[in-house]
Amino acid sequence: MSGKIIFLVTSVTNVPEKDIEIGFWLPEFADPYFLLSAKHHIVVASPKGGATVPDPTSIQLSTQDHNAMAFLNEKKDIYQKTEKLSSFLGKANEFDALYVVGGHGPMFDLAFDTDSQALIVEFWEQGKAVAADCAGVGSLANVRLFSGEHLLRGKRVTGFSKAEVDALGFGNVVPFFLEDKLVAESGGDEKAPSVWKRHIVTSGRLITGQNPASAAGVAEAILAALA
Repeated sequence: MSGKIIFLVTSVTNVPEKDIEIGFWLPEFADPYFLLSAKHHIVVASPKGGATVPDPTSIQLSTQDHNAMAFLNEKKDIYQKTEKLSSFLGKANEFDALYVVGGHGPMFDLAFDTDSQALIVEFWEQGKAVAADCAGVGSLANVRLFSGEHLLRGKRVTGFSKAEVDALGFGNVVPFFLEDKLVAESGGDEKAPSVWKRHIVTSGRLITGQNPASAAGVAEAILAALA
C-alpha cells in the first residue's frame, strides 16, 4: 500500500422528522472503495462512528451492479464499523487524500458538522487532495479556510444538480439545494449536458463529481492526483 485515504460517510439514517430512510449512496462508496483500496489503505470515519447505512433506494437501483452488491454483502465491516470523525482532527498529516461519500445523508449532517469542516480544512491547508461526489459535495458547503475565505471560492466545482434532486422527489426534503450553494460560493456550477451522466471536475487539488455515475471517475482523479 502506498498511502492512506480517509473516507467520510454520513451517520444519518432517516430524514429528520420524516419517515424517509436515507444514508450513503451505495455505488458512491463501493466504486471508490474498490478502486482506491487496491493501492491505498482506506480509513472510514463518520460523525458518530460505528454503523452507517446505505440508502435503501440506492440498493434497489444497484441490484445489477456487481461492485455495489459485492461491497454491500462482503464489506460490511467497512461501513458498519466506522471510526469517529473527530478522532482524526490533527491527523491530516497521516493521510494523502480525503473523499466524502455521497448520498442524501451528508446534506443533513456533514454539511453542518464542525468537526467535518475542520478536518477538511486541515487536509486542504496541508496541501492534500480533497474530493467528494454527488450530494457528498454538500460537505464542502460551509467550509472556510484559515484565511476566512470559502474553500470553493474561485474553484471549478460540480455536485448533485437540482434536476437530479427533483427527479428523486427530494426537492422538498433536502435542507438546501446544493446547486444554489455551489453557485453562491464558487461563482459557478458545472453540470453534465443531461441528468445522471458522468461528470467530474478537477480544480487543482479539489475533485468533485456530479452524481452516482461519477463516483468511479472521482476515484480515478484521486489516483491521478496521487500518482
